[in-house]
Amino acid sequence: MPRLKGNTKEIILEKALILFSQKGFEAVSIRDIAAEVGIGNSALYKHFKSKQAIFDSLVDKLKMEYLESSSIVSEDIRGIDAVKEACLKMFEYQTGDEKIVRFRQLLLIEKFRNPEMSEIYREFFVNIPLIRLKSIFDVLQKKGLMEEGDTFVYAMELYAPFYLYHFVEHDRDIMDKLMLHVENFSGYFRMKAT
Repeated sequence: MPRLKGNTKEIILEKALILFSQKGFEAVSIRDIAAEVGIGNSALYKHFKSKQAIFDSLVDKLKMEYLESSSIVSEDIRGIDAVKEACLKMFEYQTGDEKIVRFRQLLLIEKFRNPEMSEIYREFFVNIPLIRLKSIFDVLQKKGLMEEGDTFVYAMELYAPFYLYHFVEHDRDIMDKLMLHVENFSGYFRMKAT
C-alpha cells in the first residue's frame, strides 16, 4: 500500500482507530497499522513506542474533542429549548461523529475482556454526559428554574433513552421521539420555551 500523505502521526491514529473498531484492540498488530498507513514498522515506532501508546493517544485526543463538542455552558441555559438543543447536540455527536462511533465500537468489543477499556467506555458514554447534565441541573436549581430534587437522578432520567439509542440504528423519527422525551421531562423545570 502506498504511503498516505499528511501528518503521519495523525494518519497512524486515524488508521489505528479504524482497525481497532473493526477487529478489536487485541487482534490488531503494529504491522497491521503500519501497512494501513503505508510505512514500515520502524517508521511507526518513531511516532509511537507501542500499540498501547497509540491507543493512549487516541483516548487523550478523543476525550479532548468529546469534551469540547459536548460542552454546555450552564449559564446559557435559560429555557427548555436550550436544554433540548443541548441534548440533541450531545446525542448527534455521540451517534454521528465517525471517530466517536468507531471509538465506541472499539470499546464495546474490548470492554468485556479488558477492565481498563470498560472503565474508559463508562467514562465517555456514561459519566461525562451525566456529570454535564447534573451540573446544568445544579445551576438551574440554584436559580430556582428547576424543581428541587437529586440532580444526578434527574440527569439519569433524561439521559437514559439517549444512551439506549447508541446501540441501534435510528432515523429522524427517533430524534422526534427523543425531543418528545425532553418535553415530558420538562415537567421538572420552571422554565418557559424560548
